[in-house]
Amino acid sequence: MKHETLSLDRVIQPSAFSILLSVFAWFRMRVAAVVALVAVAPVASAQSVTARVGDVTRVQGLGKNTLIGMGLVTGLKQSGDGAKFLPTMQALAQELSYFSAGVETLEDIKDAKDVAIVRLLATVPEHGAREGEQIDVHVSAYAAKSLEGGHLLVAPLVYDDPSVTAILAKAVGPIEIQDPKHPTTGIIRGGARIEEDVFHSVVVSGAELQRAGLTNGWIRSDRRYITFVLADSHAGWGTAAAVATTVDHEVLPVLGDEEALAAGGRAALAVDSKNVVVMLPEHQHADPASFIRDLTQLPLLMDSNEARVTINRRLETIVVSGDVKISPTVVSHQGLTLTIAPPVAAGQAGAVEQQVFVPLDSPAQRGSNMVQLLEALNRLKVPFENRVQILTTLKQSGSLHARVSEES
Repeated sequence: MKHETLSLDRVIQPSAFSILLSVFAWFRMRVAAVVALVAVAPVASAQSVTARVGDVTRVQGLGKNTLIGMGLVTGLKQSGDGAKFLPTMQALAQELSYFSAGVETLEDIKDAKDVAIVRLLATVPEHGAREGEQIDVHVSAYAAKSLEGGHLLVAPLVYDDPSVTAILAKAVGPIEIQDPKHPTTGIIRGGARIEEDVFHSVVVSGAELQRAGLTNGWIRSDRRYITFVLADSHAGWGTAAAVATTVDHEVLPVLGDEEALAAGGRAALAVDSKNVVVMLPEHQHADPASFIRDLTQLPLLMDSNEARVTINRRLETIVVSGDVKISPTVVSHQGLTLTIAPPVAAGQAGAVEQQVFVPLDSPAQRGSNMVQLLEALNRLKVPFENRVQILTTLKQSGSLHARVSEES
């Protein structure tokens, strides 16, 4: 089968080396080969930027909490599940009985097609909530065809831990369909009223940390601590150590002699690559908020050249930060071949030889730049999923030198 070759108008002359990408796409009975030559920019020198401790961490104990429940929706336009879904019929019978409209048998309500039983979910903000506050409720049907026009009757919401039996909120209100293509899900704006205060405890005893599995000898059972948790995008031994050192320099001088002795000459410790435990000074026991505020505002020297690749499949984005490198390798993926063309010597013609399997990299320089690779793939209109698969394969083979993560 003959290949049709798309020739370049000109050949880019790189200063060090270039990336040659040959793309072979099958369209029915013919193959089109596309070749692009991309120059690789010089490697940037390492730089550092100043962030705050609070920019890269959160305080353990703070976090969103999920409330769940089940409820009965009425007012549907013949799109409910009451006529065929036994749980809905039982819930409706119980609702009618509550208002002294007893139902002798479920046969009496078999034609109730305007009701449906739904799943409820609400999220308490990470800093907690007080009695009387309103939060949104997300609603999803079990068997109904549509929740359009529906109104949720009063329903209790509980914590998603079965050991907590208290009713923390009550939900009620009209359902708003956010996406007409998915009428079985919706939202009730401010539909849940908090019935019980939700407080977070961020100060814990050393004994609690030890029971949780932190057996480091530095932790004393009779002392109080807070824990800074690094965000996944910043977690690592280097950042954890930097946070611990920064906090230690701030806290250790204000500890009393006895406390400093008990702390073994340090007030903060990175117990792993994600968690930094900090001793709470005794004079701050009554006012931990100001102590935490001061620590979160401490400047932290960050390495801006930390190599990271972050992928978001929903948004179809690939974010590259730092000096991401690719070692010599060969990649062939669904007809896509990645290659390196050595720099063309001065005075020589810039001819490009088409190849099927060629190495990705040049002996003249140790690694190619990720940004240039992605720009080349973008110019060639390589589908997003194919780009992700290529990067995943490079990472798995050890050729992509960066931390690769996916976010939702």
